[in-house]
Amino acid sequence: MLSTESVATCPLCKRPNLRPSDHHLIPRSRGGKETANVCEDCHEAIHETFSNKELERDYNTVEALLAHPTLAKTIAFIAKQDPSRRTHTARAKHQRRRGRNG
Repeated sequence: MLSTESVATCPLCKRPNLRPSDHHLIPRSRGGKETANVCEDCHEAIHETFSNKELERDYNTVEALLAHPTLAKTIAFIAKQDPSRRTHTARAKHQRRRGRNG
């Protein structure tokens, strides 16, 4: 097992980032290049909550992501979970209807 002392923390949930994932702050499909190194669980939660259009337009910084009440609640839940195990989140109802590009 990895030592958590040498592992960076996720900027969203503040847990040790044992499974890092590059999240494009503006989706690649919309021309984004800048990334944030978040944990896999937070990355999944971001894409379960927002469409690519919403990410491009309104939630293209870590601060903006944390300011969204629904995502903040999900991130608070993730922060309490064991970082060595996967935490799955459900897709938001509006995401189920229209898909990611919405």
